[in-house]
Amino acid sequence: MKIKKTLFSTLISDLYGRDGYSSHIEVGKEYWYFFSEDTDIFRESNKHWNKLKITYIRSGCLFYEFTDYPNIKEQFCPVNCFMTSQFILGELDPIKDLKGLLTDINTDIAKMTYCFDDEHTIVKNWPNEKEIEVDENKLYEKFKGTTDWILLKAMEIK
Repeated sequence: MKIKKTLFSTLISDLYGRDGYSSHIEVGKEYWYFFSEDTDIFRESNKHWNKLKITYIRSGCLFYEFTDYPNIKEQFCPVNCFMTSQFILGELDPIKDLKGLLTDINTDIAKMTYCFDDEHTIVKNWPNEKEIEVDENKLYEKFKGTTDWILLKAMEIK
């Protein structure tokens, strides 16, 4: 049985919601952001996508630096703004980072049915392939008579 997993975005506002993402921005963590051509970081890197690291949060502002480009001065922006809502996580450990969101979900089923966008994000401690091949008989024995079995069958690639 081949299962196609549901792909989740690693955009911070998609994972934590438009009203809840800012509390998940942490000092020391890295995020990706798309910078326009009129920014210092674009002129230095010649790339739109650049990784930034949060260095400090105070009085509703966050400060960040570009560790790959030390010539660019530390910059800042409001914690709650369009820019921060568009941050993409540099790393994601779904079991740890999405603890509150995964509590009602069987983790074994979640690992078989969900994956995360890893274009920019490093996904840790999670089988992140887009499709998996599993033994249908073993799954049936483990999940027969449950809604989990119905979910797995619905995600089967035929």
